[in-house]
Amino acid sequence: MSRHRIFVTAAMASICLISVAGKQADGAIPLDGQQAVTEASQQGQYAFVLFYRTNDKATSAMLQEIQATLSSRNDATMIPVQVTDPAEKSLVDHFDASRLPMPSVAVIAPNGAVTGVMPQRATQEQLVAAIISAGQADVVKALQEERIVLLCAQPDENPFVPQGVKDFQSDDLFKNRTSVVNLRATDPNEAAFLNQLQIPRDNDQPVVAFLAPPGVLLGTYKSNVTLSVLAQRLSAAGKCCDDPSCKHRTSQGNATRR
Repeated sequence: MSRHRIFVTAAMASICLISVAGKQADGAIPLDGQQAVTEASQQGQYAFVLFYRTNDKATSAMLQEIQATLSSRNDATMIPVQVTDPAEKSLVDHFDASRLPMPSVAVIAPNGAVTGVMPQRATQEQLVAAIISAGQADVVKALQEERIVLLCAQPDENPFVPQGVKDFQSDDLFKNRTSVVNLRATDPNEAAFLNQLQIPRDNDQPVVAFLAPPGVLLGTYKSNVTLSVLAQRLSAAGKCCDDPSCKHRTSQGNATRR
């Protein structure tokens, strides 16, 4: 099976908005960028972090594009961050934003997954595409943490984790770097993600999608998949481990890393 990578004007008014954005009402102390991202997460909102160096034409244009995109949404907020502001060092360093082309926008899901980084310009279509489903965000976050992901697309709201998935998750070689994500296949919010993974939404049994960092779909399997099948597929893809004596690598015989 081949690998599939998952895995996005009124200039003066805009400048004034940047200079005051993030301030709280009633004279409260303004939040810095990292605090604002944390608050957005707590509110279940996406944070569109606009990194900029100066209030130039490009910054104004990107700001307006983000404003236009988010104006009718309550699930996202914009957070302007000037990369030269010492108070923003934590967030700037986290994204290594001082090295990004300016301006740039980074999109952060409520769970902390980075769902898009767009340098210099971004269209409304690109910005909207960075707002993904909860299930996809969980998968993206795990992959960004260099974890193997077993996504179980459930036929109903009562999650049933297949035995092979349980065995894989408890195996000594994989247990510390594996995440299991459950989602309901009939959830309309997950339809686009499941279509991307080519997982039917009308199965009466769970379907398992097997993914590895940085965003490689290793395969999809029925609920009777076994630890052996998953481990050998991981090894064949060169994602198992670096131990040449690994039992899963050995069981592959002459399989080569790709």
